[in-house]
Amino acid sequence: MVRAPEIDKVDVHLSFCPGDIVRALVFSFGDARAYYLSTATNELGVISAQSNAGATMVPVSWTEMKCTLIHQIEQRKVAKVAS
Repeated sequence: MVRAPEIDKVDVHLSFCPGDIVRALVFSFGDARAYYLSTATNELGVISAQSNAGATMVPVSWTEMKCTLIHQIEQRKVAKVAS
């Protein structure tokens, strides 16, 4: 699960990218080759990412992160930062 209230509406490729560091909950160990993860709560999701330009990204909302180099916005399922 990516987002609890929108289970059928989520495009995983718009929520995560290869190389993202994601905080997730393991809810099943599956078999010897697979783990099942959930990011369905606000505290779970991308916590660190690099943009397509190779720069660090910062969260701008719960669905977007912004490149610190070229200021391009990319979609992610962003984890809520504890305040």
